[in-house]
Amino acid sequence: MKRIVPALTVAGLSVIAASNTALAADGGPSRDSVDAIALYSRGMAVVADDRTVDLDAGAQDIDWPVAVPPAADSLSLQGKGIRLAGFDVGAPARTDLSSRIGQPVRLQDVGGGQARQGTLVGMDGDAALVRVNDRIERVPANAPVLLSWPAGQGGTLGATPLTLHVVADQAGQADLELLYQRPAPGWQASYTGRYDARTGKLALQASAVIDNSGDTPLDADKAWLVAGEVNRAHGGGPQPMVMMAQARTKTERMGAPESAGGLYRYPLSGGLHVPAGATRGVSLLGPLTLDAKRETRFEHHAMSDSGDTRDHADLVLHAVNQSDKPLPSGAIRIYDASRQAQLMGGDQLDDTPAGAPIDLALGQAFDITGTHRVAAGDNATHKVTITLHNATDAPRTVTIAERLPSNGQLGPDAPKRSGGQPGAPEWQVKVPASGQQTFAYTFRTPSRDNG
Repeated sequence: MKRIVPALTVAGLSVIAASNTALAADGGPSRDSVDAIALYSRGMAVVADDRTVDLDAGAQDIDWPVAVPPAADSLSLQGKGIRLAGFDVGAPARTDLSSRIGQPVRLQDVGGGQARQGTLVGMDGDAALVRVNDRIERVPANAPVLLSWPAGQGGTLGATPLTLHVVADQAGQADLELLYQRPAPGWQASYTGRYDARTGKLALQASAVIDNSGDTPLDADKAWLVAGEVNRAHGGGPQPMVMMAQARTKTERMGAPESAGGLYRYPLSGGLHVPAGATRGVSLLGPLTLDAKRETRFEHHAMSDSGDTRDHADLVLHAVNQSDKPLPSGAIRIYDASRQAQLMGGDQLDDTPAGAPIDLALGQAFDITGTHRVAAGDNATHKVTITLHNATDAPRTVTIAERLPSNGQLGPDAPKRSGGQPGAPEWQVKVPASGQQTFAYTFRTPSRDNG
């Protein structure tokens, strides 16, 4: 049975992707793996690790070292005529590069390129010094370079030992795929927008940010970022999803989102290559231009009384996702297109399907304030008086938004609402420049106990 030994990074951990070149005893590469990974927005990852193995007929063990300990209850082995009968996960082995000084090693750049043969001549802190031809290459611990050597020539690997107990129907070479979950950094969407109040247009750009603060590189030939909530079991891992492989490329960019069982997957067409401790941003969606409207909103519960204390009105930006693409949740920052270096405000965008509304709370209006007073009439009638103040030199339209008690109803003499719902009426009120405007309405609570 063939023994599979992964390549080794200087940091002592093999990467989890297709660049894990295994070395046979003669020093030549035993296979070219084509692995894939899916990162979930709440953390955790699903890894698909493809390997070609020489099998005997019947029961046997396969050594399958991995970079990071997998969630043991998530292992799934796929292959024609083979069954997983059990497995053993060992403790990560210690890496001792100093034991290789003076010995031949092999350098392979993550993401492709021709391998280089050299000799490990020393260590400089956590960096390896390798002589290649007539020069010395310094390979830091977080460099995207694989350092490996033939199996059985000393040293200990930093990978996690994993032994698969399998039963094969027949002897011969088999293509196997191991699916498993592993801890991984989550990713988040990040949006920036420019709002032009004169045209009512919001120009929106979206990026995906992957913060790999761990000590293991993220490296895969094919990768997806998965948006949306997924049920998790036994420690919080997402359900495995079958992933296909593709040839390696160096450029990371986002492809069109793929619908997958109620979630969306955003493919990285160049794979995923994030060194340990690094942060990488990838374009998530092309620029979008949406119709948008800014609203000044004075919102209160009908029973709240501010006394003589003025509250500031809120600034809200309304739009609709007019694109045909879903927008995953993430932080969004809106800049003023008509002013240089002016932030209008920021909010958290929820998962937003195509065609869904977008409502962003940008902050409070500095110069639009108001009081909200409540006076009781008889046992069931209440009068609300709202006084709005406008400190600007131009008239401002303010939306008064009220939330009635659960059994509350507008009184018969209340102004006709211009929006909202019966239990959450809204009115548009124009406040003169450098002036104020008073607005009043009544509501009734038939049952005082529930008011």
